[in-house]
Amino acid sequence: MYLTKDIARLAPLRLIAIVPLLFAPLLQVSAQTVLPSGFGERQYATALTNPTAMAFAPDPCPASGTPVRRLFVCEQAGTVRVFRNGSLRPTPFLTVNADTRGERGLDGICFDPNFAANGYVYFYYTIRPTNDSTPTHNRVIRVTADPANPDVALLGSARTILDLPDLGLSSYVHNGSCLRFGPDGKLYIAVGENGNGLNSQSLNTVFGKILRVNPMPENPDGTNPESTFPTDNPFYNTATGLNRAIYCLGLRNPFTFAFQPGTGRMFIDDVGASTWEEINEGRSGRNYGWPDVEGPASPPVNGVTNPIFGYHHFPNQGGTQLGCAITGGTFYNPPPRCSGDPPFGFPSSYEGLYFFLDLCGGWIYTLDPAQIDPTSPYGFRRATEFASGIHGSPTYLTLGPDKNLYYISRDDGAVYQIRYPASLAPTIGTQPADVLVGQGWPATFSVEASGSPPLHYRWQRNDVDIPGAADSPSYTLQNPTVAADNGATFRCVISNSYGSTHTRETVLSVTTKQPPVCTISSPAPSTYYEAGDAITFSGSAVDGHDIVTGDPQDGVLGPSAFTWQVLFEHHPLNNPNHHTHPFYPPTSGITGGTFTIPRTGETDPDVWFRIFFTARDSYGLSTTIVREIYPRHVKMKVTTSPVPLRVKIDASPQDAPYPFWSVVHLIRSIGVDSPQVLNGLTYDFVSWSDEGARFHNVSVPRTATGYVANFWKRLGYGSITANPDPMRVNDGSGKGATTLYWSSGQTNQVEVRLGAPGGQLIARSGPGSFSQLTNKSIRDGTKVYLQDVSNNQSLTRAYTLDSVTLHVIDTPLAIQSATATGSITADPNPFLANAQGVGQTNLAWSSYGTTAVEIHVNAPDGPRFAGGDPGSFSVATGPWVVDGMTFYLQNVSHGLPLTAANTLATVTMSAVSRTPSGSISANPNPFVPDAQGHGQTTLTWTSAGSNRVEVHVNAPDGNRLAGSGPGTFSITTGQWVRNGMTCYLQNVSNGLPLTSTNTLATVTVTAR
Repeated sequence: MYLTKDIARLAPLRLIAIVPLLFAPLLQVSAQTVLPSGFGERQYATALTNPTAMAFAPDPCPASGTPVRRLFVCEQAGTVRVFRNGSLRPTPFLTVNADTRGERGLDGICFDPNFAANGYVYFYYTIRPTNDSTPTHNRVIRVTADPANPDVALLGSARTILDLPDLGLSSYVHNGSCLRFGPDGKLYIAVGENGNGLNSQSLNTVFGKILRVNPMPENPDGTNPESTFPTDNPFYNTATGLNRAIYCLGLRNPFTFAFQPGTGRMFIDDVGASTWEEINEGRSGRNYGWPDVEGPASPPVNGVTNPIFGYHHFPNQGGTQLGCAITGGTFYNPPPRCSGDPPFGFPSSYEGLYFFLDLCGGWIYTLDPAQIDPTSPYGFRRATEFASGIHGSPTYLTLGPDKNLYYISRDDGAVYQIRYPASLAPTIGTQPADVLVGQGWPATFSVEASGSPPLHYRWQRNDVDIPGAADSPSYTLQNPTVAADNGATFRCVISNSYGSTHTRETVLSVTTKQPPVCTISSPAPSTYYEAGDAITFSGSAVDGHDIVTGDPQDGVLGPSAFTWQVLFEHHPLNNPNHHTHPFYPPTSGITGGTFTIPRTGETDPDVWFRIFFTARDSYGLSTTIVREIYPRHVKMKVTTSPVPLRVKIDASPQDAPYPFWSVVHLIRSIGVDSPQVLNGLTYDFVSWSDEGARFHNVSVPRTATGYVANFWKRLGYGSITANPDPMRVNDGSGKGATTLYWSSGQTNQVEVRLGAPGGQLIARSGPGSFSQLTNKSIRDGTKVYLQDVSNNQSLTRAYTLDSVTLHVIDTPLAIQSATATGSITADPNPFLANAQGVGQTNLAWSSYGTTAVEIHVNAPDGPRFAGGDPGSFSVATGPWVVDGMTFYLQNVSHGLPLTAANTLATVTMSAVSRTPSGSISANPNPFVPDAQGHGQTTLTWTSAGSNRVEVHVNAPDGNRLAGSGPGTFSITTGQWVRNGMTCYLQNVSNGLPLTSTNTLATVTVTAR
């Protein structure tokens, strides 16, 4: 990602400027860099066209004399320029045919660690397609410096290291591109997510990742040999092909990264979206969360590594520094100084610090990797401001072999050096340039200087102070004339308490010639665009007349005088986070052209396009005019039903309902995770209101539209019993009291109702197990209902989890004791036996008309297991139950003997086979769907060797449809079955988990 930042709005009609054909700095207001005491700044390299990346060649120290420092700078269009000790070499090192649409181009450079011996240099660039069948993609190549002239590449030495996947034609952003060698000798490559956040989390693509490869060329057929990918890469054994190169994931646009000499620590500068900028510590296999997480997560998200430092786009959100894009970073661990170097180098207090800069903030901060901020909720390091007011749209940051810092200013097409020590007295960083203007047009001179503040400025004309032209780094002469001002010289005297200096004498040339008059005929003013629109631009220019003689100049100008450029703007010009993305590169020699608005990529609605048209006449005068076009917006809303859950918009999670603005016809991704849990309830995705897949793209319509993700709450389940039941009374009232026992799951609230689902409320509870004693008011045949009222569901039989019918026996005591009754059960039964054939169960028994009962094993007079009073009781056995074991409920009232005559009930245990089996089928299958694609069927299942099975929908742990013991059962679904739905028969004996391991059988239903 390269971004450029306008500091002032261009005049809407025309602006005269003496500029090269690349006119990125169409209008620039001079700013002064503020540095710590003793530091200075100067322009080191200039005359660059859209510089993107740079690196110093690791040339060895000479045996004697001043060392040669060679800075290699990449230009977006595909040229590599070399500056030898700050002087531009006439011949480029390399030129490649790069695609310059948007943020693509020649973006990355690094030198081989053994460059002194092998001359290898590595580059990352976007291949310009030669025809429609050639995919646009990024490529990493290796070239060899010519031994006879190392300032140029050896002819024919280019070798492909890696070809990345097709970028497509609709998104030109988030290209990544940084290259670095790690301390392990491997080549690391930063790859952006290409404007699609879903790429970052997928191991089926290299987009949104840091890659790690062996720096060796491709096979002759263009494929990558397996030896390209180190076998200790974290996903080498699980990924395939190129994806074996993935080192870490979850990144949006890792624009730069750096390794710290000595420690080998890797810091990744990941450009954020709407909220946070991140520095992540690069480690093998780590996931940094994009698009699920932007910035720090508190508490941390499982599986996501938080950044070690982050700063916000807005005030009061995690730090004092603000910005819009972290575009450069480097460690200050300089190499040893050559003997011929001057004694430069930052103070020792800066050793080991990480320097980083921001595109919009115009600052450089430092970070101490060893310091944790104990007051930060994320354990972040604390950052310290180092420089502010640095030159426009700064990108990239590198440490030179002279121990000074260097950064690229995109607006200037220049590289700046920050050095120490600098003279306390003022020094000139950027000299004012000569100016040519037409008579009557203002002429502006500017200077950049450094030194101990405060600095004072005095502008002079012909070495004489100009009244009122003081204490400003720029001076503008209004309305110059040929007679009075042509040939005048201007300079600035800069002073402070330590001394003074002055700039070079600059010459003002004033001509009676006038600049061209430009007209943009297309697009028309107030044009609004929609994504996917083809925008045609065209214009014309007529040169003016000599303002004195009235003689015509060049007349109607032809295409050779024209240059067009289009910038993709983000945020208004007066927004501190305003920045621009290159879109249509400066192109000369045309009267117009066409560009297409991308349908994917930047989703922020606060965007627009600026079309620049410049005409230059044969006298060197030029005029630039601007036509701005703005997007057509529409309000969108994504929500969920029946409850608000989480949605994902362009792969980023949001809370529903989520309203947002979008550019019309932009492709947006909407989706939901499934299942989701809210207030203890699990919900499964069913459908979207537009019938799309769970994750799908929508083309934003022209009218406000809402999208609803429909969810299905997993069926609640529960049971209700009573003890005693029947209730025995002897007072002739026919009414009794009992204790109700109920339990439920997949609910957040249940109610116990008397007589009907909507009858008298007896009790209310959450999920779990509860009990409550009734009043002595229960009559024989009374029915009690356990109702699921989660999400305020209606009191109808559709939401009845279970019911129990209560009985009352009203008989005299004498009759009761003569007719003692009882029951005993075991759960589970059958039970699951271990390898030794033993298991355990829970015994539950009830007795009436008794004074005491006992449980005996294997015979009425066998070993006594338990005993107690009349009523209902339960107790768990130990792990000693075997197949065929029988438990006897014995009436021992008043000392009755342990004989079969006094046995009230028995239960015999059986062991479950250790190889459970089952089958499930659907009839009809295929089913007949309705207009919405829904239908119904009857499911039939059989199981053996288990004591409990359940039927779940769409996954082993999907919605629970039914449950049963062993045997054959069936159930008819509702009108909700969809094509491709799969039902799972799950073995849940003794609490087995809902996993594929415990799936006995499945059936997939299809629509006819």
